[in-house]
Amino acid sequence: MDEKTIECPVREGINAYCSCPKTDCPRHGLCCECIIAHKNRVDDPIIKRFPNCLRDLVKEAMGE
Repeated sequence: MDEKTIECPVREGINAYCSCPKTDCPRHGLCCECIIAHKNRVDDPIIKRFPNCLRDLVKEAMGE
């Protein structure tokens, strides 16, 4: 099963590593890939799930 590569929509303006606490995420530490992947699987808001990430850039990039 091939997994589509997720390109960070704000990769030029965000730190290379996010501080997402979800260490069980296979993409943990990659430039907001973990945020987008989890967002696609859960209904909780990004801010609740990922309070340590650069939420404003991510929200803007995802159109929220």
